[in-house]
Amino acid sequence: MRKMKALATTASLAAAAMLLAACGGGTSGAPESGSPEGNKDLNAAIKAVTADELKGTTITMSRMFGDCEETTQGVTDTAKATSECEAIQILTNKFNAENEFGIKIERLGGSDWNSYYDAFNASIAGGEPADVANLHDYALSDYAKRGQLLSFNPADFGIEMSDATAQAQKSVQYDGSTYAVPFDSHALLWHVNTDILEQAGYMKDGKPVSPTSPEEFLQMAKDVKEKTGKYIMSVGVANDDMLWRTFFTFVAQQGGALLNEDGSANVNSAEAKKALEFINQLIEGEYIHTNADYAGSIDEWKNEKSAILANGTWAVNEYAATSTFGYTVVDFPTVFNQSAAWASSHMWVMPTQKDNDPVQYRAAIEFAKYLYNNTDTWSLATGHFSPRVSVINSDAYLNAPLRSNYTETALKNITFVPQVDNWTAIKSLIHTQLEEVWFNGKAIDAALTEAQSRVEQQTK
Repeated sequence: MRKMKALATTASLAAAAMLLAACGGGTSGAPESGSPEGNKDLNAAIKAVTADELKGTTITMSRMFGDCEETTQGVTDTAKATSECEAIQILTNKFNAENEFGIKIERLGGSDWNSYYDAFNASIAGGEPADVANLHDYALSDYAKRGQLLSFNPADFGIEMSDATAQAQKSVQYDGSTYAVPFDSHALLWHVNTDILEQAGYMKDGKPVSPTSPEEFLQMAKDVKEKTGKYIMSVGVANDDMLWRTFFTFVAQQGGALLNEDGSANVNSAEAKKALEFINQLIEGEYIHTNADYAGSIDEWKNEKSAILANGTWAVNEYAATSTFGYTVVDFPTVFNQSAAWASSHMWVMPTQKDNDPVQYRAAIEFAKYLYNNTDTWSLATGHFSPRVSVINSDAYLNAPLRSNYTETALKNITFVPQVDNWTAIKSLIHTQLEEVWFNGKAIDAALTEAQSRVEQQTK
């Protein structure tokens, strides 16, 4: 699968081999190679790799975003992408066909995001991770602190981080060093069946009427149910994070946070209780339900059993192209006292390898650089926010279909999950207690108290 290029084929690679020997390169697992200090000589070797040495290199890629081989095989025209999967696969095809070095990318596992990390973790544990891999911002520190990712200086490889947003620049760093190349940011939105809202009386001047308080939300849900027989909203709950993200959003809309600024637990708060009580009202009124997973919530909405789908920026272009009913997208409504919407971001990392081959690392960085340079294509083909200021300010981006409908999310509402060590574990502890409420009828106070206790233990 991986085609290694011999280190001794040229003089510069011979020098690189000596540099690696000096810093312990090629040792089993080589966790020290993931640290900034351990990377000094390795980075020099990677930077010294020439175009001739890169020729014919094949590297592996691990990514999420699903499977779409049938619709993308041989396709290099990015204008034909209608989904996240098609966009990333066509970009990969285009890189394979056109990059000046003849580098080839082979996919190594990874499909839907909710199963992606299990496979990625297994590849790291087995000592054979992909050369370039997809991560979320909140996961970066968990791998960087264990020396499982290559740290590098983007400027050494012509990656213009000065064009990245402040959030994007921050998200790819851990302990003062850069471990990733940013790719996007994304947030929770409302995807709307305008036909159902029209029937329920919630369209005005061709635009959806969004609720501005919990009371208005409940009244809207009641009206939709009584006038159309539909749910107000489809949302992934079973084995999915979408209702959790809705909870996170409602907490943030009250000015609350699940962690304090110092990283300590703040789960058992008045804001969390109010958010959870409101979600329970929606469930108990049968305005939403907890039976659907991610795919099931989409199917339900596409089959016109609900007026709104709670989903993210990543689906905007796909739904605009495939919906068989009146479709639009709007900011997730501000139903408490300030605007906020759950948000995260994607990035590309280079997992550390046993052999520490500078050619493989350099090829992976070249691909990550290419993806960074094409975040305009990615964002225009999906609906994601670009991490590059030049793209965000471009006419093509500003005039893309439906983007103006969720400008407020991009400018004001976007509320990123905490970028702290062990956030994935912390989130899981909280989410488990929310599910106890939603699925098993656990009392809200008891659930939040237990979540607080468990997070306190995790963050000590």
